[in-house]
Amino acid sequence: MDIRGIMLFLHLIGLALWFGVTLSIALFAVRANQTGDRTIIAFAYRASHRLLRGPGLLGMLLTTIAGFGLAGMGGYGVFRLTPHWQFQMQVLGLIAFALAVAIQIPNSGRLARAAEASANAGEDSASFVRFRKTNAIVASINGALILIVTVLGTIRPM
Repeated sequence: MDIRGIMLFLHLIGLALWFGVTLSIALFAVRANQTGDRTIIAFAYRASHRLLRGPGLLGMLLTTIAGFGLAGMGGYGVFRLTPHWQFQMQVLGLIAFALAVAIQIPNSGRLARAAEASANAGEDSASFVRFRKTNAIVASINGALILIVTVLGTIRPM
């Protein structure tokens, strides 16, 4: 296996981790909220934060670093307008990475703490509602961006 094959493997493993964590968090957070039990909701948001900070962040880093490595090795360069699919993957992927690292991960920690405080108080605090809304918006945008980037990488011309 050559270095390009290794970089592609790392890129795909990173994408699987990133997308897998994002999808898993969405599914079990929705289910936890449906129970109405604040302790289950607090647990779900604590677990979400740990997953984002651990395997999620690892996936984000692997995807981004290996992706730029692949772009450099592909002969097209980084952030060149041609081929258009690669340029779009780089821009959208970097936006998703920046959103995740700058907003989603820090907000998930604040959301986990607010959910725990709400569980202890027995009612939803204003900060919990605000952090949950921010989480839903940013996670939805990030999920859509990851999906678009995956489609671009899959249907690209050879």
